[in-house]
Amino acid sequence: MPYRSPTAPPGPIALLFGSGLPAAAILIELVTGWCAGAFFDPLPSFAHLLLVSAVPIVNLLVWMMLRSGAAAPKWLGLAAGAAIAVAATYSLPFLPILPIAIVAIIFFGIGLLPFAPLIAAALTIRWLRRVELWEAPMGRWVALGVGTGLLLLTAADLPATAVHLALNRYAGSAADQTAAVRLMRAVGNRDMLLRIAHGGDARATGLVSWLVSSWRDGAWGRSRANGEDARELYYRVTGEAFNARPLPTGGLAARHRWLRFDEDLGGEQVGARVEGLSLASSRIDVAAAPADNLAYTEWTLEVANAADVQNEARFTLAMPEGAVASRATLWVNGEPREASIAGRAETRAAYSKVVNARRDPLLVTTAGAGRLLVQAFPIQPRDRIKLRIGYTAPFAIAADGRRTQAFPAIVERNFEIDGELRHNGWVASDAPLRWAAGMPSLTRAPLRGAFRDAELLASRPRFETTRLAAPSLRTGEIGGREPIAIEQHIRRIAGHSSALMLVLDGSAQMAEAGAALTRALDALPARLPVGLVIVADATSTVDPAPWSPTQRARIVAALSEASYRGGQDNLPALTDAFARAGTSGGTVLWVHGAQPVDFARSSAALGQLLERGERLPQLIRYQTSPGRAFTVQAAPLFEQARMVTPGADMTADLRAILAGMSGPSWRTDYRRVPATGAPASAHLVRLWAARELSDDGGATGEARDRAILLAHRLNVITPVSGAVVLETDVDYKNNDLPVPSAGDVPTIPEPEVWALLIILASCAAWMLRRRFASPGLRFA
Repeated sequence: MPYRSPTAPPGPIALLFGSGLPAAAILIELVTGWCAGAFFDPLPSFAHLLLVSAVPIVNLLVWMMLRSGAAAPKWLGLAAGAAIAVAATYSLPFLPILPIAIVAIIFFGIGLLPFAPLIAAALTIRWLRRVELWEAPMGRWVALGVGTGLLLLTAADLPATAVHLALNRYAGSAADQTAAVRLMRAVGNRDMLLRIAHGGDARATGLVSWLVSSWRDGAWGRSRANGEDARELYYRVTGEAFNARPLPTGGLAARHRWLRFDEDLGGEQVGARVEGLSLASSRIDVAAAPADNLAYTEWTLEVANAADVQNEARFTLAMPEGAVASRATLWVNGEPREASIAGRAETRAAYSKVVNARRDPLLVTTAGAGRLLVQAFPIQPRDRIKLRIGYTAPFAIAADGRRTQAFPAIVERNFEIDGELRHNGWVASDAPLRWAAGMPSLTRAPLRGAFRDAELLASRPRFETTRLAAPSLRTGEIGGREPIAIEQHIRRIAGHSSALMLVLDGSAQMAEAGAALTRALDALPARLPVGLVIVADATSTVDPAPWSPTQRARIVAALSEASYRGGQDNLPALTDAFARAGTSGGTVLWVHGAQPVDFARSSAALGQLLERGERLPQLIRYQTSPGRAFTVQAAPLFEQARMVTPGADMTADLRAILAGMSGPSWRTDYRRVPATGAPASAHLVRLWAARELSDDGGATGEARDRAILLAHRLNVITPVSGAVVLETDVDYKNNDLPVPSAGDVPTIPEPEVWALLIILASCAAWMLRRRFASPGLRFA
């Protein structure tokens, strides 16, 4: 017997509001992501989508049952109760915007969408009263359905709830942070945490997460989740920088592209990936001067903006060890404009000012030893920007005299690089060159190669020149009213480290590095005091002791038992290692992955040691994967650190570093000498200046003024100086910056000039060959 009320059944209008409106709201949100981008995400997972989609379907079934006059089955009571629970729960987060939505109904009609869950829940209840399903025994099925709906919503919302709980706890003590990391690793929604790290809203969607977030933000307030905490927590959970990959763009994640803003615009970090930005072209031109043991490199890039708004390109450039940047060029209105070299703070202030005015600036500053932070803005919609970075770098000299230099690489970026895009390399020299061992044999004099970005990052292609068999003495000079002449002396020395502390990052990506370090230990010299710290969830330490089979066994055992998980805070262990090695004038070898966060809570002790410590060790860094390298700005220990360029063989790299602790190696010294006016390389003077200014980042007063003056004269980017390109000469004057001159920067001859030089050199060699018999220069 049907349980029917004598009232008329609901009509098409009721169906439109009870089923059509919520279905339309779901469809519009799936296509546009309006709510996810502007307020909160109502569909954070497929489980939520299934539960929400059940509401219009169940209402349609109830409406059809009422229209047909058939008896209501028990399962429909259960389903209707669940639909009421889902719709009523989703009504709560929308309540704050309903007054605004009423206005939107009058003007746009679309304001009805926030009312969809409330209207659907009200109509379901009204229709159930008509069927008299509240009477026993059907009423029990409805009540069971409500409980089931709430339970399903709670289960679907558990990962999001874990994110809110973790972010709440991560702002607390060290124990709270550890608990937050464990919670996120166990059940947390990592995609949601990633969206918050990218600047997305953390507003709750489910009943439980809404209650949890309301405790912190108020019942109707927007989320106050700390973006920096989210970025740090994401690294601690995954061992990966939040900007190592773009936000997910497939499935439900595609909706989060709506109303996304670049919150890192004009900042001092690369920050989040920006949708629409991509590398359009790349060429790397190298002019090598083996006689001076150096090469000058220019990297010319074009970044395209496919978006409909202006965007800023930001990236970190990793140069070879010992390099110094000396050129920054931006094409403005199709013409290249050179950078002005001035104080670091002054150039950044000028850049920020012009960014706010939406003009055309380029800013290049150091980001630790061997790293440059490059920022360019604005890239106009559907347009591209062209820039060039130039640097001078010495050849790396192995213990056997083999001389190589690695290509640069972009190790952190806010734009995409297509997997098929090639970095086109060209290496020219007045002396024989070849690709280093292990590289494909491409061409000779000049060398040419085209490398995918993954290849550039994984193996850092190298070219080599003749071996160094004897000490070398060369002079460089820059003229003018006060000429500067520098003598470069390369000589063979014995290792001199008095102690070694190994610090191994125990993050998830470092397991291979731990195995490589184990294999490389045999290169350590006997009796050298060696200690080890493995940074992990439970840090393990081997106290320093003279190197012996016993000490080796202790360290190998610690390495074999190490657990690599998540992302680790290396700063406490690093501080302890600095204190241990510094007392004996030793060395700290830090083997680590990307260090994308600053860990502000644990940096106080390190800062104190760097400021107060009387004896600090030498720091050698070996970063095994691309990404940001943690540094302390203006701290000589970090600015003067050896940043070893990784190669394709991690074990060979580490073995070479350890062998140099006391074995023979080559050392390069620079000293100022009287100028003679004879032609000489200005690049040698720039390498000298880079060393001189590496500890002046924190200089003040007259010392800072002298350092900036030297950096400006030699056109070098150092810890105390930066380079900025502005659109016009007036912009430089308005910002109290010197107007740059094209004659101040080094350049590489264009290909046609190289061709002419090669022809002239060949003619001269042919003429000399006719007069004299001289043996050809060969690789040693």
